[in-house]
Amino acid sequence: MVDQIDPSRRNSASARGSNRGRLVEALRRQGPLPRVELARSTGLSFPAVSGLTSRLIAEELLCETAASSWSDDTDEGDSDGLNGRRRGRPAVLLTLNPEFGRIIAVSLRMNLIETLIADFSGSSLAQSRLEIATRALDAGALCDLVIAQIDAMLEATATPRHRLLGIGIALQGIVNGDTGRHLWSPALSVTDIDLVKPVRQAFGAQVVMANDAVAVALALAAAEPSLAQGLAATIMVGHGVGMGVVVDGEARWGAGAGSEIGHIKLGSNGPQCRCGQRGCIEAHLADYALYRDARTFLDLPPAAAQQPSEAQMALLRERARGGDPRLEHVFQQAGRALAEAVAATISVLRPHHVILAGPGLQAFDMMRRAYEERLEQAVLPWLLKSTAIYLRPSESAAIVEGMIRRTLGVVDRTRMEATE
Repeated sequence: MVDQIDPSRRNSASARGSNRGRLVEALRRQGPLPRVELARSTGLSFPAVSGLTSRLIAEELLCETAASSWSDDTDEGDSDGLNGRRRGRPAVLLTLNPEFGRIIAVSLRMNLIETLIADFSGSSLAQSRLEIATRALDAGALCDLVIAQIDAMLEATATPRHRLLGIGIALQGIVNGDTGRHLWSPALSVTDIDLVKPVRQAFGAQVVMANDAVAVALALAAAEPSLAQGLAATIMVGHGVGMGVVVDGEARWGAGAGSEIGHIKLGSNGPQCRCGQRGCIEAHLADYALYRDARTFLDLPPAAAQQPSEAQMALLRERARGGDPRLEHVFQQAGRALAEAVAATISVLRPHHVILAGPGLQAFDMMRRAYEERLEQAVLPWLLKSTAIYLRPSESAAIVEGMIRRTLGVVDRTRMEATE
């Protein structure tokens, strides 16, 4: 006869696991908090918070720290005599223990691999940039290189392998985050590769994979809490054009919705796109497209693997601001393509926020007029008014920062579920 589990015990265990997760999520989102504020934020009773946090401290997942300001609680005999106010003891805050473990994020982009290692609180410890011809890598060399970069981060920070809790891999292009496979990327000549399995086998840590635009969306939401309310679509412009969709600041749709909005066609006979098709939004707006078009009438140095460097794009912007009408036309066309991407996003998703991000937005001043004119034409007025649009030019470092956040969220949930 099979023993039956008492439903009340099962529900109690589930609630404990869920409540642990709520505490960790609150601290991850808001930073160090006193127990009373943790109770308010999670909706748990103060005794429940006190008991749970005591266990989490014993497990070394949480630790206590003193606040820098005085608390509201005061001791009767500790008056400072100023306006009758009493000086209380510093509040004791609970925080995630930075030494509980380490997280590493890797960003794979055209000719660039960036790696960041962070502690359990999400604070950066070390970062590296490796410029390499990524399209020259076969599947084996790609996996070996990613593993070598992770090993280098562990060595640079004297981190034992057993303390590595999670690894996040962000890839430019089309990614299946659920299976851990890279399907296609302009940065690579190989397709349909399982990056997650060999990395997991090498380190024995949890591995999370996502589109790089999703990682940027998470980084922006973490940096600006107002962007973490409701559904937010981040359109990233730079080496390519992609979109990451998050809900309430989190990637809640599996690994987060990574949309290839850059490959919506504006016309069947437009300029060549790296995906092999013609007339894509990206073929009018991405760095490589702008630089390619400009080189047809300007004497500019060639780009490696058809991808201009940051210095080459800075040179192009400088030349454009010098008043060349031919370059003005190139950037105005890019502005219209950006408006089409925003219009499609608003019309299909009806997000609360659209965030325009990425290094390509450093040229937005030269795109603005054409962008605004086309957007007014392309979206129903009442739809356009329902979405707030923000301009947030960002550097490539936002990718690894967002991927740290994404990986920590997965590690937190996995660890909390394991305790149920």
